[in-house]
Parts: sequence; C-alpha cells; structure tokens
Amino acid sequence: MSAPDTPAWREALAQVPGATGGAAPQVRVLAGGTANATYRVSTAAGDFVVRLHEPYGVDLGVDRRREAVLHGAAAAAGLASELLAADPGGCYLVTRFLHDAPWEAADLQEPAHLQALAHALRRLHALPPPAVPARDLGALLERHVARIALQDPDAVRDLRTPVARARDTLHRQAQAGRAACIIHGDLAHSNLIGAGPPRLIDWEYAAVADPLTDLACLIAYYPQLMAQGAQLLHHCDLDGSATLPELEALAGVYRLLTNLWYRRLVLARRHPPPAH
Repeated sequence: MSAPDTPAWREALAQVPGATGGAAPQVRVLAGGTANATYRVSTAAGDFVVRLHEPYGVDLGVDRRREAVLHGAAAAAGLASELLAADPGGCYLVTRFLHDAPWEAADLQEPAHLQALAHALRRLHALPPPAVPARDLGALLERHVARIALQDPDAVRDLRTPVARARDTLHRQAQAGRAACIIHGDLAHSNLIGAGPPRLIDWEYAAVADPLTDLACLIAYYPQLMAQGAQLLHHCDLDGSATLPELEALAGVYRLLTNLWYRRLVLARRHPPPAH
C-alpha cells in the first residue's frame, strides 16, 4: 500500500532504522486500534511498527507522554516491544515489531497461558514506578458522562445508578492501601504477544495505579475469567490485599468505562479536535 503523506508520517518514518537513505521501505497496515492508524514498516534493518495517533485520543483519556515513559520502563524489563521513538507532541510512536504470534481470545481459557500472563503482570507490578502524571478514573468517568449528556440526556438518566455504584467502588478502592505500580490498563487479548511470558503492546492507558486494576480490566473484557479470580489474585501476589468481591466490583467499573468510552469515541469522531 502507499504510505500516508502527512508531516507526522514523514517525521515518524525518519525515526525508523534503515527507512531513509536506501531502498524504499515496505509498508503494511496492521489491524487493530480504534483511535490510531498502525503500520508495519520493513527495511534492511528489520521490521518496525509506526503508530500514528488521532488527536481525539487525548479526549478519551490518553496521555501520550505517560504512555511513552511507562512503555519504556516495561520494555527495559523485557515486558514490551522496544520503544525507538515517541513524538513529544504525541503524534506518533515507533517500536520494534514483535514476530511472535498474537494471542487469541481462546488462549485466555488455557491455564498455562493465564498463569503466564499473571506472572508477567506480577513482574510488571514489581517494577519501580517512574514519576508520571496521575490518572484519575473518577474524573474520566465524570468527563465521559458530561460529554455524553450534551448529546443524549436520556442516556445519562439511565446511567445514574451504575455511575453512582462506580463512584462508590472507586472510593473504596482508594482506601484499600495497595501500593501504586505500573499497570498496563488495557488487557485485551489482542494486546498480548507470544508466550512464556507474553509481551504487552499498546500502552495508551498505562498508568501508575492500584495493581488490582489490571485484573479488573481483564475480567471486564472476559467475564468468564472471574471463575479463575482466586488463582489470578494469587499468581499476581494480590490475594493478601484484595478480595474476590473487590475484584468483581472494580471489573464492573471497567465495564462501565468501556461502554462510555465507545460512546465517546463515536462523538469524538463526529466532532474531532483540530489535527496536529
């Protein structure tokens, strides 16, 4: 396919090893991503990923600088793809392409895969957390609701009870006293590559936060995994500080946030902020 002809693309391509000064690179679209355009770029120096960011991602809760810092920390520990370049303005990210197979949803039903993921999360959560801007889920929840209310007041009336429940859960979570750590924040199977242990990609919603949030996000996406909740808590070294009811309640918050996120994505695409 032809490469996109934009300033962000040209600047990102200049950060790809071997992409300039020689044979033209091969460019292929990669599947996945709802607020980005992602490309595999092959040169004589290897295979790389260029991700171009839609500006409305910031309005959906993404902090590109926080993402780059936490992705870099995870990559240094062997838990993420190598980060080669991150635009300070948040327009693009360049990483090394991972040749291992991406996970399928069915992999999460395999005990060995699930245990490998839990061990990877335990390693991630044990890393020294760098100083990054805090992510306030409660504020994000309120922002989603406020923006949706402008377009669909009836929908917000229907959301009053689940939003109140989510506020209460987040308040109780803040009182739990678990030490904040690096979390990935978006544990869909498509963000897991390879096995033994898997590496994690797409760190847009990474943060320094309660480690229980990673498991809650996972169970929000795959409710059937709540049956393995006790084992997940154990393998992530959280069974002494978190309970199954806490995990289930926090998963409910993430289900609500995911629902609101998709509604906001539709609105953001209709009314995007100015492009970079």
